Amino acid sequence: MTERTSTSQAAHDAVSALPGTVPDRPFGVHFRMARWKSLVVLIAIPVTLLLVQIIVFQGVVAIEGPTDPNRPTLTPLSIAATGISTAITAVLMTMLVASLAKVPWRAVIRHTRAFDRRRVSIYLLGSAVLVGLSILVTLLIAPESTGWDSFAVGATTIAIILVTLVATPLQSAGEEIAFRGAVIPAAGSWFRNTRLAIVFAILVSGVLFAVVHVTLDPWLVSYLIVFSACTTVMGLISGGLEAAIALHVSNNVIAGILNALFTGGESTTLDRAVGAGPGANLIILMVMNVAVVAMVWLVERAKRKRTASA
Repeated sequence: MTERTSTSQAAHDAVSALPGTVPDRPFGVHFRMARWKSLVVLIAIPVTLLLVQIIVFQGVVAIEGPTDPNRPTLTPLSIAATGISTAITAVLMTMLVASLAKVPWRAVIRHTRAFDRRRVSIYLLGSAVLVGLSILVTLLIAPESTGWDSFAVGATTIAIILVTLVATPLQSAGEEIAFRGAVIPAAGSWFRNTRLAIVFAILVSGVLFAVVHVTLDPWLVSYLIVFSACTTVMGLISGGLEAAIALHVSNNVIAGILNALFTGGESTTLDRAVGAGPGANLIILMVMNVAVVAMVWLVERAKRKRTASA
């Protein structure tokens, strides 16, 4: 039974490189485009996300009224709008990158192997455990940094949780497709040297990822850059976006549900002002992100050993 499983996995992973990609470069820097095309992609992603959000959020404003952009309220409608607008942006950017780089759209999410749903399941479970542990450590060390109040379950709480379970995975996967699936290869195209391409791509993706989250808080900016770097490395290790998407989904869904449960039954407010966040306690989450990278490395190493022995 084990031999059959290993052989099946080997056959699943033994997929030739997609047309237009470079087989001997790792995922993320596995295809190239002209520098002007790269600039088009790097500018288009944040601009498109902003424009799509403005359009989609018009419906939210029409129903709920305007909100402070520096302290947006996370209502069921705003959470749904964020998920929808990010997913639309991811689809548009995938089409743009595929067209400019002359590669199949699948090259944005994987390289030299098929997209693996089993990987998604494994990494969802592993990431959820590590995210849960990081939250537990935060509660033990600095419970005030969570911003949580009293536990309560009301109609608003239930609505937020239900919408979070549907819309937040769209938002999380959309951000990974846009900022790791599109930005990384676009930025990496500036260098033929693989190491330089990876380093430059990580820096560019991290900066853009922080910019679109609209915050000047140094600790939150640092966390966003570390998060971006870790998910990029996961793609380099695993050859696709499964691990990065799994971590992003686990992190955002668990945080969203807990925030809904511990805000007294009301909608939460996202404060982006300097010093308003958890501060240095975000180091705990940064360590968790690195731990997920280590988990991905161990899982992928085990997969390679099974494939080699099949």
